[in-house]
Amino acid sequence: MSAPLVHAPLRAAPTGALLGLLATASLACGGGGEAPAPPPPAPIPAPIPVATTSGAAVGTGGLAGVKERGTLRVAADPDAAPFLTKGADGNWEGFEYAIIRSIADRAGVPVEIVGGTFPTLVEKVTSGAADLAIGQIAPSAAYGDLAWSVSYLQYSLCLVVPAQSPVKTVAELKGKRVAMYDDAVAKQVADVLISASYERVLFDDYGYFEKMVRGQLDGMIYDCPLARHEMSTYGDKLRIAEDALNVATYNVGVPSRDPTLLTDVNAVLKDLGDQGLLATLEQRWLGTTAPVGDFTSATGKVVVVRRGDTLSLIAKRELGDVEKWRTLYDANKDVIGPNPNEIYTGMRLRVPRGGTP
Repeated sequence: MSAPLVHAPLRAAPTGALLGLLATASLACGGGGEAPAPPPPAPIPAPIPVATTSGAAVGTGGLAGVKERGTLRVAADPDAAPFLTKGADGNWEGFEYAIIRSIADRAGVPVEIVGGTFPTLVEKVTSGAADLAIGQIAPSAAYGDLAWSVSYLQYSLCLVVPAQSPVKTVAELKGKRVAMYDDAVAKQVADVLISASYERVLFDDYGYFEKMVRGQLDGMIYDCPLARHEMSTYGDKLRIAEDALNVATYNVGVPSRDPTLLTDVNAVLKDLGDQGLLATLEQRWLGTTAPVGDFTSATGKVVVVRRGDTLSLIAKRELGDVEKWRTLYDANKDVIGPNPNEIYTGMRLRVPRGGTP
């Protein structure tokens, strides 16, 4: 196991100040008279112990427990630009690192990156080597004893083809060689959209873009944010034929034995979403502008949550019945997480096919 990679903290910095993306609020003074006394602070709840699988308490849960231990340990790939990497100044940077720092700053502790490759990140959390995992991970029951946060990025899978290829849509890949991650969602999207036999090539190394350039692949279904980043090194040899195949998600994985940590992480992510910071980070690090209006992907309609929306309001608007909020929730559990109330402004939600009256 590689040694943890440690970055010094900005102690007790608020989320907005840390990211440097919130304007300084101006304080307006009212007319004459003495300002009313501020309300008393809310009582601080007692620390919640974290239980092992045997039920024995092993320490304080949530970010309070992280603060008690003194460091937020995050399992992540340390060489995953533009999500997490070392900048020219030797400091960590990237889309996911900004989120990591926001969570750590909420606890008032430094960040410790517990480095690993993608397949090892979940194990580092379940083994106790890390407090949470973040690294372009989509929720899956196959990962075992992990709980999943609200999604911090809803992105699309896209179709990459050689620049001179006549292929314009996934449906034209019948009988062709199509590469993709060994991922249930990617396989399902390809099977549904191609709707015919094809040769599935699963990634087993990091040379798939080069294989595409050399003509060894006819198409590749890939995470769009990563595709745009990696294609920048290949000039005009590759192109994205379709850039909105579906809506997929990246989520933070936490130990299921610590529900308080899941609640705390979700609170940070919801704040970032409602403040518009997730959209700002997406544009800054991934080079894409988050959609502000509803759109249609190859697999169906996608709605963008508006300020003040609830699942009931969206269900009424899109499905014609407030009681169909659960239908909407069931179609987006990987986006929303365990609490149907934890949606934020700008979140992208799938509308189930056939739901519109």
